[in-house]
Amino acid sequence: MQQKSRPFDIAKVRMHRRELADGVYAVMAADVEETDHTATNAGFVVGDSGVLVVESLSNGRLASQVIGAVRAVTSLPIRFLVNTSFHGDHCFGNFAFPSQTVIIHHEATKRAIDERFEQDRAFMIDLLGANVGIEEVVSRSADIAVSGACSVDLGGKHVDIEHIGFAQTDGDLVVRMREDNVVFVGNMLQAPPPAFPWLLEGRADEALATYRRLYELLDDGTLIVPGHGRPMRRADVLHSIAYLEELTGLAREAQGKGLSADQVREALGMKEYSDYSMYESIHFEVNVPAVLNAQ
Repeated sequence: MQQKSRPFDIAKVRMHRRELADGVYAVMAADVEETDHTATNAGFVVGDSGVLVVESLSNGRLASQVIGAVRAVTSLPIRFLVNTSFHGDHCFGNFAFPSQTVIIHHEATKRAIDERFEQDRAFMIDLLGANVGIEEVVSRSADIAVSGACSVDLGGKHVDIEHIGFAQTDGDLVVRMREDNVVFVGNMLQAPPPAFPWLLEGRADEALATYRRLYELLDDGTLIVPGHGRPMRRADVLHSIAYLEELTGLAREAQGKGLSADQVREALGMKEYSDYSMYESIHFEVNVPAVLNAQ
């Protein structure tokens, strides 16, 4: 039997700290410069009074690597932890953080973790494999749940946390380090081109509107940390916008024509996006069915 393809090998992931601006760090997989889709990114910002961390990753081992990256820089307390979505590779490490750390989610993310944790655990085990630490995760959801926007003052560093709309989940958050114009967007953006959006919950038209809103929110100097790849720039967002515009347009044209499965695959092939390593699995198995079912 053919072994299931994994987006990354969680057992082999080693996270490394990368300074993006004064006191602002990404924590990224060691192979981030070698591939177009890596393990989940995290990050942190250090102010005069403490630290805010973005994402806790997939299990306790990877969460400990994030905490270790913080401790290599400062002994200040980790005051806040923000999860950009409920997906396990972004929040399953929450339990490894100090009990005093205040966790911030969108209210939809908190609701999903509180109500659907075991469902998401099963999904993540199927996606990333069994016996890699996901079974040992303990659910820990938000202490503070936001519906729109909030800001955190770390002393000399301000972090603006905002929900601008549905992209991949109802609770997607944009986390901006205000003084440094660095933003963490989670799976709102998977990675720089050739990566494109994953429509895991469908709703392509809503996602497209959110991508356009994100593009307008940023400026050409903004450094963007995506969910699973190298830092990117505002112009890279246009790649995701163009992909969704073409995909939804082709789906509308194909709908109602009575095409066979092979004809649909041909009509919605979009081979100009095939350089992405996840093209076959995500484009054809996730995104194409999502837009066709929505028509």
